[in-house]
Amino acid sequence: MEALKGIRILDMSHVQAGPTCSQLLAWMGADVIKFENPQGDATRAQLRDVPNADSLYFTMLNCNKRSITVNMKTAEGKQVFVELLGKCDIIMENFGPGVLDRLGFTWEKIHQINPRIVMGSIKGFGSSGPYADFKAYENVAQAMGGSMSTTGVPEGPPFVTGAQIGDSGTGLHLAIGLLAALHQRDRTGKGQYVEVAMMDGVMNLCRVKFRDHQRLTRQSLSEYSVSTKQGMGAVPRAASSATRSTASRTGPTIGCTSWCRRPCGRGSPTASGPIWRRRASRPIPASRRSPIGARTRMTCGR
Repeated sequence: MEALKGIRILDMSHVQAGPTCSQLLAWMGADVIKFENPQGDATRAQLRDVPNADSLYFTMLNCNKRSITVNMKTAEGKQVFVELLGKCDIIMENFGPGVLDRLGFTWEKIHQINPRIVMGSIKGFGSSGPYADFKAYENVAQAMGGSMSTTGVPEGPPFVTGAQIGDSGTGLHLAIGLLAALHQRDRTGKGQYVEVAMMDGVMNLCRVKFRDHQRLTRQSLSEYSVSTKQGMGAVPRAASSATRSTASRTGPTIGCTSWCRRPCGRGSPTASGPIWRRRASRPIPASRRSPIGARTRMTCGR
């Protein structure tokens, strides 16, 4: 894909949130230069399963980028950084609060060096407010953003979802912001600063739970498979929040004819491996085929 062909990105980000964003932009055709200090991205060695090789964790997030190692604590390194700023359309970073500023490169300084450059920053809680000086990672973002409070089993402790909505989800939000900033630059000729807080990204992905929290101040939630009542406060765990209306449409499609209210409280139709394979192998009658071809079917694994 070459939608972003000709766009060059200086990616100073590390670990997962920032690299997710820059990788998406690279897939769209951007030329991404991964800018690392002499120690390298910490994930090069994290969860390594092959001796003396970069970990899969690192390569899966950085496989389509170029790379350069620069020591920003030296005068020579800072000069290399300035030269790269003049040649790039986007600079990205997800350092701890104030790190780039202490190196002498505030947004104002970077904008002065290259007025057209767009700067993308990922912070745990933003650059202002009571939590601005705190760092964050996946579990912290999910906890503070509200995801954990609605994920788990009824009456049980909160769970961290396996999907990396705090890290990768934030990277997706930043990618959208950077593309919008590039579009505006085409009209104005000037770059701008784009910041995404990990907590804000998680909160945005939890909007429907905030909806239910507001509804609970006025009514019970009839679509939940656990008992709710007006004024109860906390929204029930997500494991019991599949709606009957959704199931009524999904059930017949997958061969489940009734809404499942199992004691575990999960309340959603599932299929075991053997059932899936058995049902999937059956030919679909012509009368039930979709316009784009035959569909596989499964049944409730109760």
